[in-house]
Amino acid sequence: MRKSLPMFWQSWILIVVGVLFYLVDCLVAHKSHPEVSWIESGVYNWGPFGFLASLGAVVAGVYCLLFKKG
Repeated sequence: MRKSLPMFWQSWILIVVGVLFYLVDCLVAHKSHPEVSWIESGVYNWGPFGFLASLGAVVAGVYCLLFKKG
């Protein structure tokens, strides 16, 4: 049986996944919103759900990194 990753690494993985989700959203949404800068265009992809999913992953990772022990 494998041991699970320590909370520190789980938190960093969540943060990286959230950032990658947002960058993919930017890549996809920039084609339909060329008037907005590339990094801001990720807010417009998938309505509010894409941005909130990315933000949620980053916030959850930061919360676990700062407040969870173990």
